[in-house]
Amino acid sequence: MKTSYFAIIVLVLASVMWGCKAVAPTKSSTHTNKMMRCESHGSFVRCALHDANRRHVSLHNETSQSKCIKGDTWGADSDGIWVDDKCKGVFYYSSDEGHHEDYKERHKHHEGKSGDCPSDIRGNECEYYKDGYNAGKQDAKMSMSSAYERHSDAYDRRFKNYYAKGYKDGWNNYR
Repeated sequence: MKTSYFAIIVLVLASVMWGCKAVAPTKSSTHTNKMMRCESHGSFVRCALHDANRRHVSLHNETSQSKCIKGDTWGADSDGIWVDDKCKGVFYYSSDEGHHEDYKERHKHHEGKSGDCPSDIRGNECEYYKDGYNAGKQDAKMSMSSAYERHSDAYDRRFKNYYAKGYKDGWNNYR
């Protein structure tokens, strides 16, 4: 029993780390840059990096055939660098947590795009909002009633309000 439990934990940890790899650091004249490989094999992957949204993160080398577009298929938030939709790359990030360009300012062209998070929702809350949005849109496509509760296994109850708001927006925007 204990061996099976240990094997399951090892497999879970290995699957989490599948898309993330550290790369050797580099020096610049102003501060140390570090590099991290982060890869999506089709679905959303977050490579853990504390306060990545407060560091200067940039795509150093795109290693996928799929296009990596900041704010669309890759980005940085308080939990790390994230990639989606088969974006694979090596990312530079500063080792010091300093001033970071405001994401909302830089990506105004995404404002109001269906499925994007409202400007006051960030991090994990945003991911639950997006999941709810997609579920609401799918339910509306299938002419189902607006009832996010049917997806209660898809969200952590601590993030229920964000999921519900996303669901409502997705369902209403499709109708």
